[in-house]
Amino acid sequence: MGRLPKSFFYFFFSITLIILYGCATVPKTALAPDEINPSLPGTGSDPARKDVLRQIKERTEQIESSPAWIENSYEGLRIRSLRNVSSHEYSFYKSFLDNGTVYIIVHPAYYTFFNSERIFGPPGMNAVERFLAEPANNARMAVLQAQERRMRDFLEYKSTEKKLIILILPRGYKNFSGYAYRGGPDEYTRFINDVTNESDSVLYLESRSPMRGYLKDDDLAALIDFLAGVNPDRILIGGGYIGRCLENFYVSFTDDFGINGVYLVPELSDVSPSELNSSLASRLLAPNGDIDNIIASEAMKHDVYRVQNIAPKVFDLK
Repeated sequence: MGRLPKSFFYFFFSITLIILYGCATVPKTALAPDEINPSLPGTGSDPARKDVLRQIKERTEQIESSPAWIENSYEGLRIRSLRNVSSHEYSFYKSFLDNGTVYIIVHPAYYTFFNSERIFGPPGMNAVERFLAEPANNARMAVLQAQERRMRDFLEYKSTEKKLIILILPRGYKNFSGYAYRGGPDEYTRFINDVTNESDSVLYLESRSPMRGYLKDDDLAALIDFLAGVNPDRILIGGGYIGRCLENFYVSFTDDFGINGVYLVPELSDVSPSELNSSLASRLLAPNGDIDNIIASEAMKHDVYRVQNIAPKVFDLK
C-alpha cells in the first residue's frame, strides 16, 4: 500500500477531535495572572515542586515587586550571553543539565510583544501578566493566553531550579516596527528579567532578525561549540512559532549539529495566531484552560496547522 497523503491525516485528525471535543466552550481558569501553574510542563511528579514554587513566590514578593527592582529591570538583561562563555566554563554549565537535558527556547512570549497591542496596567505586572489579565471571550484568545502562561511558568520554574536554558531572543527588536512597546520602557527586557530570575543557568543568543529564528553563522558556531562541550543527552527545543521561527531554528541547527538527540517539544511550542482559527483553538483547549498536550503533540506530528515544511522529531515532556 502506498503512503497516504498528508491531507488524509489532517482529515482523520480533525474528525477525531470533533468526536472527542465537539463544540467546546471557553474553559475558565481560577489562576490569577501572576500565579504559577503547579502542573506546568516539565515538572512531572517533582517532589521538590512545593519548594520551587515557594522560592518563586518569595522572590516575586520580596524582590521583584519593589519599585527599584522594577525600574532597573528595564535597563538591560540580567542573564549572560552565550557568546561571553569561555570553553573553560563548559563544565560549570554542564552541572545545570536537567537529567541530561538542555532546553532551547526560540522567541519566548512572541505573541504578547510582537503580535498583540500594547497593554497598559499596574507597574507591579509585567506585560505578559497584563495580557493574562485580559478577558478571554473566545477559544482563540484562551489558547493564546494559555501558551503565554505555560512558557512564562516554565521559564520561572526551570530558572529557579537552575536548569540549563538557552534563550534565542529576537535581534534588534527594540527598533522593530512590530514591537508593541517600541519607544517606551523596554517591556520585553523586563519580562525576560522577571522570568529568568538572574539565574546562572540561563544564557541567551540573538536570532538573525526579529522575524526569523535563524542564527548568524558565528552565533550558530558558538552554540554548537558550547553544546559539544556540555555534551547533553537531549536538546529540547520550544518557543514560537510552529512552522515559522521555531522551524527556522530547528532546521538550521540540525543541519549543522545533526538530528541525534534533538527534539521539538509540543508542550512548549506556540501556534501563531495566523494558524489559529476558533475551531482548532477549541480543540486544543483542555477543560481547565490549559493546552491539551496530547492534542498539541498529535497536531504537530501531523502538521494540522498546515505550515510545517518538515516532520520534526517530537519529545513529549509528560
